[in-house]
Amino acid sequence: MEIPGTIVFTGEQSRRGYRLNRMAMSLTDATNRQRFLVDSLGYARAMGLTDDEVDLLDRRDWRGMLEAGASIYLMIKVAGALGVTLQQVGAHSAGRE
Repeated sequence: MEIPGTIVFTGEQSRRGYRLNRMAMSLTDATNRQRFLVDSLGYARAMGLTDDEVDLLDRRDWRGMLEAGASIYLMIKVAGALGVTLQQVGAHSAGRE
């Protein structure tokens, strides 16, 4: 079943979002979170994100990151490190922000 406007996290999505997901997973380490907070874009570049992915992060475009293959569960790690709540991510992703 398809729900209009819903992004389904598939194997293909996972492969496309590998760099974003790998960076987000790295934030489970406190040292990495601190480095990320000091220079999130530099950290993202050092983790191998493309210019487009860095731009999505810079704009805090949560829906764009999901469309680029990011896992919502891992994007919450990024949001949490930045002090953004799950509700704010959801509102943005639904176009209500």
